[in-house]
Amino acid sequence: IDPQATIDVEFETPMSARANGKNGLGLVAAAWGMRLAIEKASASGIGMVSIRNSNHLGAAGYFAYLAIEHDMIGVSMSGHLYGNGTSRGMAPVFSLQPMFGTNPFGVAIPCEKQPSYVLDMSTSVVPVNRVEFAKDRGESIPIGWCLDAEGNPTSDPATAKIYLPLGGSRETGGHKGFGLAMIVEAMTALLSAGWAEEDGSYAQDKIAHFLGAFRIDIFREPTDFKIAMDAMIESLHRAEPAPEHDRVFVPGEMEHETEQHRLQTGIPLIDKEVADLRELSERFDVQLKLNSRTQ
Repeated sequence: IDPQATIDVEFETPMSARANGKNGLGLVAAAWGMRLAIEKASASGIGMVSIRNSNHLGAAGYFAYLAIEHDMIGVSMSGHLYGNGTSRGMAPVFSLQPMFGTNPFGVAIPCEKQPSYVLDMSTSVVPVNRVEFAKDRGESIPIGWCLDAEGNPTSDPATAKIYLPLGGSRETGGHKGFGLAMIVEAMTALLSAGWAEEDGSYAQDKIAHFLGAFRIDIFREPTDFKIAMDAMIESLHRAEPAPEHDRVFVPGEMEHETEQHRLQTGIPLIDKEVADLRELSERFDVQLKLNSRTQ
């Protein structure tokens, strides 16, 4: 990763841009791309940016959320397909060969009074960070998330190598997650020219992104739309909860409530996370302050 990378625009129209991330930080490239998409949408109604030659962008939903304050719907995607397979990743349906990253996408939609709708999801059953999270805490993972290298279901995050597409097997709808992963790949790597034919096979050496912003007022008055979003969410809240559940949550609500709670109480960290932060602080000479009873 080049921390000093400058993003180059390779092709541009009033509504779109294709850019080269120059092997820079994915978080920087995605934020840059969404700001450009918002700028284009402000002028043209719709803005779309594809970026090749980038790296992991973190939470896809964050970048989609940047469009909310502009009364726009935001979309973000990140895709990677390993043409010759990889040691750990998502396998297509009918195969045990990992081929994809978890190819996440996010959609953010503004509301009037309700918290913004924010969908942030991988196209695999589970993203890599959830498995790593369990591994760091010495916890097991549910059967149905991943398979080991031999294709056996595993509850041990250390042996998780084959990530199942959203839906799992063909019989339980895995073709849907597989199909969504291919759409993300087309919107990111193919639109950005982030792939190349190499000896007759598909090659994509770096991650690619797609960022989009859509002005609501090219369809209808934004306030009316946001009131309608509130009404939809409130109707779902009135649905009878299933046994052992207190209420219905729509995408983004759990995260919103967690954010409000942690703004008051702080973010819990395990010892390994604290140690990692301290090591990074010392390595890069960045001051670190932790307000914790377990410092």
